[in-house]
Amino acid sequence: MRLIKDNVERIAKTEAQVERLKAAGFKTLGDATELPSPGGQGKQFDEMTVSELRAYAKERGLEGCSSLTKDELRSLLKERFDV
Repeated sequence: MRLIKDNVERIAKTEAQVERLKAAGFKTLGDATELPSPGGQGKQFDEMTVSELRAYAKERGLEGCSSLTKDELRSLLKERFDV
């Protein structure tokens, strides 16, 4: 299971690891195929606008995304979030 806190992502393999990370303030990442958009509705990266992709990247702590094209943003986010 993947968990995130601020800009740090961890993978827990056991339930004990998950509970320990949650106690430390980590939150689980949702289904990797449909990640929440900045507006809160679930959308796949291919369905998001450039503005939504940039806002999503910014929320996740990725820097330097304002100069990227839509295709570059989608590739980066898919790679980063294993989609």
